[in-house]
Amino acid sequence: MKLQYEAPRRGRINYNFMGFEAIGGGWWWAYEHKKWVQSTEKKPSSSHRGCRTVKAFKRMLKTAPSGIKFRLCSRWIGYDVYGYGQAEHNNSSNNF
Repeated sequence: MKLQYEAPRRGRINYNFMGFEAIGGGWWWAYEHKKWVQSTEKKPSSSHRGCRTVKAFKRMLKTAPSGIKFRLCSRWIGYDVYGYGQAEHNNSSNNF
């Protein structure tokens, strides 16, 4: 799994992030089902999922929908990390 960092190689941080979000495609984290969904009708959901380290981000990308770009949001400008989800996702399971 290849990650893209905004920061230069020697200036990267690996901890103290705020969470990660899907970029485009309308994906939301459903708290009730603990998975990424595209339908958010009448259910508690967020565009962010909690994640504090790069190691945890790599682990969570394995269960995120494949082909979707995700951003690990840093507390500081210029230190975000990007990666792509790797799990196959079945759209028919989005109906709650």
